[in-house]
Amino acid sequence: MIRLMRRSLPALAAGLAAPARAQAPFPSRPVVMIAPAAPGGPTDVAGRVLVQYMPALIGQPVVLENRSGAAGQIGMRHVATAAPDGHTLVIGNTGSVGINPSYYRDPGYDIARDFTPVSMLMIAPVSLVVPADLPVRTPAELVAHIRAAGGRFTFGSSGTGQSPHVAAELFRHAAGVEFEIVPYRGAAPAVTDMLAGTVQAMFDSTSSVPFVRQGRLRALAVANVERSPLMPEVPTMAEAGFAGFDVSSWYVALAPAGTPAEAVLTLNAAMNPVMARPDVAERLAAINAVPMRGSPADAAAFVGRQLAYWREVLARAGIGEAR
Repeated sequence: MIRLMRRSLPALAAGLAAPARAQAPFPSRPVVMIAPAAPGGPTDVAGRVLVQYMPALIGQPVVLENRSGAAGQIGMRHVATAAPDGHTLVIGNTGSVGINPSYYRDPGYDIARDFTPVSMLMIAPVSLVVPADLPVRTPAELVAHIRAAGGRFTFGSSGTGQSPHVAAELFRHAAGVEFEIVPYRGAAPAVTDMLAGTVQAMFDSTSSVPFVRQGRLRALAVANVERSPLMPEVPTMAEAGFAGFDVSSWYVALAPAGTPAEAVLTLNAAMNPVMARPDVAERLAAINAVPMRGSPADAAAFVGRQLAYWREVLARAGIGEAR
């Protein structure tokens, strides 16, 4: 795994070393931010925060465009083939960046080859959530309920290959139970259907949080190695008797490979102050997310570690089309 990371990290950061080209000052027109997920979910929230505050810092409008579908692959492919001039970006996440390359035989893009990391944006724990009227309060009780249902139990997910879907697969594997996983085009519509009773449980990072706080949904456990500081009363999956869970939803801005270093640094220098704003931290806390900051090299190193981690996790559990 260490050898893999040493090979991939230079490629991830290659765009930062691209030679300068004669061109107009960057940015010379509006920047388009692709959110490869449905409106209302955490990817969309990250994009709307940037759209609100970045224009004053770069001197050009920033436009958010939702291109959902295929577990983020549609939006990722669009940016992978966009002009590498810094005017088209994508908000990648755990699924589209970390998981898809190892889950799918051919997602239609290669993270190291096709993208240049720009900046980390935010991170949120993934929680196991059920409707408040479901008579379970722990993951163990949920397992007993699923067994009693005789296979007639459904989990929602924000999309095949996304972190909530993989968390559900890991839970099924660890608990030794069977249930149907229903993929949606994002977290928000999956949560809406869970509230309506169409699906009975799901792993989710942010879209369910307001409803948990309202008492309409119940968080049974977080799939991270540590409790969330924003929901300290909710135990980890390990504390609930299910070891080996380390699933979080993180979000990173990426540009097409070959984007000039000057453009990458300009964008990074605008994103970091946005994520450092107290009002942004407060807005993200409302959905149980924490802002992240750092250099493009920091983002490249983080993405490299996550690619290696998910390759190992999926191979060990035998999850994905490529298994």
